[in-house]
Amino acid sequence: MSVLGLDIGAKSIKVAQLEKRGDLFSLLAAGVTVTPGGGLDSENEKDLNLVAEAVKKLLSDAKVTTQNANVVLPENKVITRFVRLPYLTDQEVDSAISWQAEPYIPIPLSEANISYQILRRVDPAGGKPGSVEVLLVAAAKSLIQKYMKVAQIVGLNPLNMETELLALQRSVAPQQQTVALMDFGSSSTSVGIVRNGHLALSYTVATGGDALTRVVAQTFNMDFAQAEQYKRTYGLDTDQVEGKVAQALKPIFAGIVDEIKKAIQYYKTEIGDSNPVAALVLAGGSSGLPGITSFLTESLGVEVLIGDPFSRITKDQPLDKSFLAYAPMYGVAIGAAQNQ
Repeated sequence: MSVLGLDIGAKSIKVAQLEKRGDLFSLLAAGVTVTPGGGLDSENEKDLNLVAEAVKKLLSDAKVTTQNANVVLPENKVITRFVRLPYLTDQEVDSAISWQAEPYIPIPLSEANISYQILRRVDPAGGKPGSVEVLLVAAAKSLIQKYMKVAQIVGLNPLNMETELLALQRSVAPQQQTVALMDFGSSSTSVGIVRNGHLALSYTVATGGDALTRVVAQTFNMDFAQAEQYKRTYGLDTDQVEGKVAQALKPIFAGIVDEIKKAIQYYKTEIGDSNPVAALVLAGGSSGLPGITSFLTESLGVEVLIGDPFSRITKDQPLDKSFLAYAPMYGVAIGAAQNQ
């Protein structure tokens, strides 16, 4: 059996079809296209149909051969919370979630779909009562209905729905370490802490790749398309064009760095894990900017890595040549397809 990962972003749509073979996955198809119209942020039925048609064409162009799909929901539209419960059985946790969820969900529970993962049990010891750590995930039913409608129009069979970071940690996060994970989107950046291959903390920073492009456009008085090219060519490299692009971008990155520091501190103090954050793993469209790893390493004092979603993938050479340069963009779609 093979599974399709479908990642509909604000600016682009990515798909990856994987088949599990032992401990590895074989990449059968992959592709990317531009998200049309207002995307799924729009409440317009016409925009939803445009997205569905774009997905349908992409599946055809990429020669996808399965209807079974794992669909990704945007991180900034989903509520993800770490919850610590008393030392309960699985059945008791299931019952407790219904009344524990309400303080964490800013919409009526009747309008939300709620799921959870048990992250870890801390056994009673030394007079302490023990606890159960749970990742609570909630999404508005109206949001889920949009994605289900697209799947229905396209003819897909949705097997699972999950958030971007839940999919991404599967494809790029080390299995035996605690790492911070940063996913650059066009309009926002998702930050998470992943412990031993499981997401423990997630939140969204309202700054993304477009904000970086806009500041370059304003600094150099150029249009958005040219500024995007400048950003991707020179990035945070202080040796290029007298470091002027880097100087324009650094204040935006400084704000993102502050948010990562807050996430690491919250994880340390509130979740209280003894394992320190060993590295920062980057993903998304802006993760390949020149100079980004050295800038973030210096700013955060931890090792910074570019996530490789193909580390557990075997791939055909023709596919490899066509999109390997865009590998960081495929992390979410590949992670979703790995959920088999």
